[in-house]
Amino acid sequence: MRGDTQVWPRAEAVPGASRRVVRQVLRVVELDALPMPPGAGTVFAGRRFLVVDDGCGVALELAGMLERQGAQVRTPRDVDGDCDGLIHLAALRPGAAGVLPQAYDGIRRALDGGLRWLVVASGAGGRFGWRFDGGGIGDPAPGAGLRGLARAVAQEYPEVLVRALDVDTKDTPRAVAQRFMAELLDAEAPVVVGHEGDLRRGISVVPAELHGEPVVPLGPDGVVLLTGGARGATARVALELARTSGCHVEVMGRTPEPAGEPAFPDVPDEAGLRRALVAKGQSGEIEATIRRILADREIRRNLEALREHAASVRYHAGDVRSPHVVREIVGRVQARRGRLDGVVHGAGLAEDRLVRDKTPESFERVYRTKVDGACALAQAVRPDIGFFVVLGGIAGVHAGRGQSDRAAAADACGTLAHAWRTRLRGRVLVAHFGPWARGPKWATGDAGLIEPDAGAAALLREIAHGDEAQVVFTGAAR
Repeated sequence: MRGDTQVWPRAEAVPGASRRVVRQVLRVVELDALPMPPGAGTVFAGRRFLVVDDGCGVALELAGMLERQGAQVRTPRDVDGDCDGLIHLAALRPGAAGVLPQAYDGIRRALDGGLRWLVVASGAGGRFGWRFDGGGIGDPAPGAGLRGLARAVAQEYPEVLVRALDVDTKDTPRAVAQRFMAELLDAEAPVVVGHEGDLRRGISVVPAELHGEPVVPLGPDGVVLLTGGARGATARVALELARTSGCHVEVMGRTPEPAGEPAFPDVPDEAGLRRALVAKGQSGEIEATIRRILADREIRRNLEALREHAASVRYHAGDVRSPHVVREIVGRVQARRGRLDGVVHGAGLAEDRLVRDKTPESFERVYRTKVDGACALAQAVRPDIGFFVVLGGIAGVHAGRGQSDRAAAADACGTLAHAWRTRLRGRVLVAHFGPWARGPKWATGDAGLIEPDAGAAALLREIAHGDEAQVVFTGAAR
């Protein structure tokens, strides 16, 4: 494989290459109950707290409890100044829309000001938006993504007590406030906690193998739409779908399909392109030009590889964040083919920065590309679609430093998957993949990286035989 593209060869080309991918699932675990918080004391004496108001009385109850512990408390509608403690209850407001990505800016400013306590709240019934028994739950949408953001903040700010609490808004405001207060006083608790009545829960990620052939039940007349352009892991999944079924492949990407003759076709790599551009007299924006040329090459070669196996391949240029554009493209596909059997939403951005360096604009771009795109697709497709898959990213479960936006976006999709399942009757899945190996790293089988063939096969097996709403895939360490 040439180093300037991501055209995926077969794994058998590398002698001794491991094909194992570790599959993990999310499980709810019971946590020990916490003692009732004391009625009065000096735990927070002289500390300034902002409790972003929920409009239902929780903020007022909590403010009184904090004041009885010596804190100075205000309950604004949004973060409006420095504080020692921030408790963000906006997702508990009746009829609230999603608080992310807008809430990120206030949280970031509070962290910059020396925050020591951060609590973000969701009101999905204390069950994290999951259905355990088919019964009703609270609305998961307003707090979607907050758990992922909290995990990332906890990684980058180990001196801050960080909690993402999911509560049952049918409880009394006083009972909910008492649970918040108890969590604030427990420094050893996990970041993510759910409270439903007297039950206190956490989330665990556990290994779970899945058996079955990695073949999705599609035939040559099947139709699959994939977002993310003909690049990266999405392109590899598209190729595996085409190779195993011969289906029609519809690809959606932000940029138009490359046309005309490729630039510098005889120059194989970045260094050579840089020399060629300088020799041609180009100055400034050279690196951006190189990225465009390499992306163009990758798209061309991956589309060519797809056409060798698919019944047909069609490329659609459009912004997946726009519901109107998504509806138009989905409508065109269904009108022309008479069907749409599956969707794989792989579109996403990587603009990794620590929270202190991550602008609200960058956070919003990354978040909306994944989450708004997924929501637009879930609304645009017919309820009888065979499968609806979002490539979420491992940051949504195991947030790393510099991945606050991707962690929030992937976590939001994982939460919303349970809501999408109420409308879509087919397989609904958010697949949180670890990094896929590419180039020489793939050939040498670096520990922890997912080999392309193994990753694509794991996803197809999951679509065909699994029933989890969220699954985590990582490379097998050697």
